[in-house]
Amino acid sequence: MFLEFAFEIVLIAQILAIGSILLSSSGVIREAIEDLSKKKITANLLMLIAGVASFFILHGQEGATALLLYAIAERLEEITTDKSRNAIKELLELAPDNALLKTDNGYVNVPSKQVKVGDIVGIKPGMKVPLDGVIAKGSSYFDESAITGESVPVFKKEGDEVFAASLNSDSFIDIEVIRESTNTIVAQIAESVKIAQQNKSQHEKFIEKFAKYYTPIILLSSILVMIIPSLLGFDFYNWFYRGLVLLVVSCPCALTLSTPLANIASLTKQAREGILVKGNKFIEKLQDIEVFAFDKTGTLTEGNLKIFDIYSYNGANKTDIINIAASLEALSEHPIGKTVVKQAKDMNLPFHAVNDFEVVKGRGIKGRINGEMFYVGSQKFLEDLNYDLPQEDINNIENTGTIPVLLGNQKHLLGIITIRDVLRVSAPILINGLKERGYETVLISGDDQKVCDSIGACLDIDQAYGEHLPDQKLEEIKNLKQRYKGVAMVGDGINDAPALALSDLGIAIGASATDITLETADIIVIGDDLKKILTYVDIANKTNKKIKQNIWTSIIVKVSFAILTVIGFMTLWLAVGIGDMGVSLLVLLNSLTIFRYKFLYKEISTEELENEAKLLICENCQTKDIIPQHHGRDMVQKGDKLICWKNILSSEELETCDEELPLHCPYCQNKMELK
Repeated sequence: MFLEFAFEIVLIAQILAIGSILLSSSGVIREAIEDLSKKKITANLLMLIAGVASFFILHGQEGATALLLYAIAERLEEITTDKSRNAIKELLELAPDNALLKTDNGYVNVPSKQVKVGDIVGIKPGMKVPLDGVIAKGSSYFDESAITGESVPVFKKEGDEVFAASLNSDSFIDIEVIRESTNTIVAQIAESVKIAQQNKSQHEKFIEKFAKYYTPIILLSSILVMIIPSLLGFDFYNWFYRGLVLLVVSCPCALTLSTPLANIASLTKQAREGILVKGNKFIEKLQDIEVFAFDKTGTLTEGNLKIFDIYSYNGANKTDIINIAASLEALSEHPIGKTVVKQAKDMNLPFHAVNDFEVVKGRGIKGRINGEMFYVGSQKFLEDLNYDLPQEDINNIENTGTIPVLLGNQKHLLGIITIRDVLRVSAPILINGLKERGYETVLISGDDQKVCDSIGACLDIDQAYGEHLPDQKLEEIKNLKQRYKGVAMVGDGINDAPALALSDLGIAIGASATDITLETADIIVIGDDLKKILTYVDIANKTNKKIKQNIWTSIIVKVSFAILTVIGFMTLWLAVGIGDMGVSLLVLLNSLTIFRYKFLYKEISTEELENEAKLLICENCQTKDIIPQHHGRDMVQKGDKLICWKNILSSEELETCDEELPLHCPYCQNKMELK
């Protein structure tokens, strides 16, 4: 260009321009030839035609510049795509290639792919877990951030599951392998991300179809711009040049990149956060969602029963009630009974010997302790024994949505133990976060209606439907779909699978989900952190926003530059530098900003909101008591009082609870301690 404009050496300038094309655009030329052999008219062909044709009007230096800029844009696109592919490769490489296999002669270092299900593998402190397994010996803290996105290390003990790629913090442990290397959670995530990229959204399908017809139309339009004005007597040289510029400026590169790059970035970012999205269309689908429906047990709650409160009557104290009930329930296999037994063990209470034990099917149990007969069971069971029951207390218990377990002797009622499921720490943050983002919430559960009402009130859920069988859950989803544009269903159990399948967007909580639920769901949250649903919502919304920005930016720039070209205000190199390369680069950079997303809520571990203590004890009179609950979980100690666990959560995340209880003994008024 310098030789031509400074010294008017046109011929040498054109020869150097040819050399520039051969050096910079070999990839473009090769792809254009391949596209042509497949009978495809693509952007590569348009650019090559424009570059070659520019020499016929002695503007070869501009054509060479155009092809150089286009080659740079193509290389940038390739680098960006490689980055997304490498992110998937990195997921697969998270787990180590070798494992310490336990043998009769000690531990042997072997390739992970040789380890089979049921083998025992040793994990040293500071070592990554090579395969998914269950801890067979030992306990330790594990950093699971690579799989679940949870930054706080999680304590795992014997019987707990650990994921491949988790980092063992401080103790040597043995794990029993439950999945081979090709089937670990991290391998499934990487495979699903690859499959998801093929599961195209409506935007992608439209743009692919659009580009198929758009490119040939642009080629034809450019030819017509070159020929028609010349036939009408206008300057051929001038309109031939404008036709070339139109060919370049209308190249659909940026438009075809606008959706897939943003979706690839989104899928990879979600996987890094511990969220598995099974297709680009499930990112786009969020735009239609207006209501989130939830299962209760194992989803909003942990699925772990815990004693909520104890009512005592006729001279019995709370310790006696737990002690007697646990002694009887120790001989029972009922889940509620196991909860009472666990509480007694936590309180270090001795178990009484039980004689004449009998299970009264569907009602309760009975047995003789120290010669006296005791009965444990439902309200109906003790009503049949003609007890005078405290109806007001029973009504209050029903209103709290707890399960009452009644204890009586041969004469009268001694106490009522109330039990309920434990609320997940992240549940109130999720529900509040969804409301702030404009979504309505619904609880659909097979549990008792009053239990659902209690959980719904605790979390401020808009509607609560209890006592629903799987087919009734399905019917409720149908009703919601008639009232709302789109319905998302969140669940974990087999009974949730039909509802997940029917909903517009099915989300499974992976920590407790069954295989059929994981198969049915469109999105899987690895672990049990419900805040990840908000992360999915935020990233998906950001992705959809970026896609719209990319599409409209591409269209507006292309149309504007096409108009400027026809009226003669556009040059070939400017068309590529801004109209093609510039807007393509802008689309690339805009899509990559998805990787910068950070969840705004502070990370709160379950450990922060749980008492290490198991009971309250008065050192003066040795009274033992359970730790009271509020908002579905144990209250936590703050100074000389107990406060609601929600008070520890930031006020920016949700409304805190000001409930407080003094730590004093109800009998002697002395200070009680958490033990």
